Amino acid sequence: MNTSEYQTQLQYLWGKVGFIVHLSQMIEYTLSNILAFDEILREYDVIDSMCYCEHNDLAKKANQWYEKLKSMTMGNIIAHARRIKFFTEESEQLLAQINSERNFIIHNLFKEDLFLQHIDTNPAFYFPRLEALIDKMYNANAQLNDIFKQQKAEYRSMS
Repeated sequence: MNTSEYQTQLQYLWGKVGFIVHLSQMIEYTLSNILAFDEILREYDVIDSMCYCEHNDLAKKANQWYEKLKSMTMGNIIAHARRIKFFTEESEQLLAQINSERNFIIHNLFKEDLFLQHIDTNPAFYFPRLEALIDKMYNANAQLNDIFKQQKAEYRSMS
């Protein structure tokens, strides 16, 4: 492989890793919003009617909960969703797989490559693994966005 091909592959590698970081943040953001919004919707399920003050207090609590969630790691957010049984077992497993693979890419891939040296010889070696994770993350984020849209529609119909 010539220098130009190597540099192009290396740029693609960094771009794919950067896109994984981007998608991670989007998933964390959407999960945090979903779980904070879920707090409001759960209260509406319990209370038949809610006065303005109660609604404002609930919205304030949900915002506080969102602030707490957004500072958590993806793994901790997923663990919270598991505790409140928000997702199906299949969805939880998918999110856990995404988180595990994302953690490997972000925290270990480059350390391991110090021994394997694929980055120095053939950066494209990692492309299939990175692309598979990107596909999973992209699809999961799209599904999470659909859930959040449904929550907002449900909320609008209640208020």
